[in-house]
Amino acid sequence: WEGNEPPSAFTQSHTGHWILQGTSMTDKDGRSGQLISMVDNLNAGIYCISFNTGKYNPAGFFPYVSIVFEVRESQKLEHFHVPLLLSPFSFSTYRGS
Repeated sequence: WEGNEPPSAFTQSHTGHWILQGTSMTDKDGRSGQLISMVDNLNAGIYCISFNTGKYNPAGFFPYVSIVFEVRESQKLEHFHVPLLLSPFSFSTYRGS
């Protein structure tokens, strides 16, 4: 996210926009490679990972899932593993190790 204030899903008034940092496709085990090339020195900020779940499961309830998370200044050298667990009518996510 690039902007003066964080994005909000609850209001339409925000000054900023998302910047595409990278893309990846999942392998046969449902895992993707690195999404961005700067993983060793991630900038502090708000990020969004969007999954095209409708392509994976066309009969499912969720055509896509977006996960928004924040990397704080003290975390920018840490590893971020953000898994998505998907079933036809639910999903969950967490910060993995």
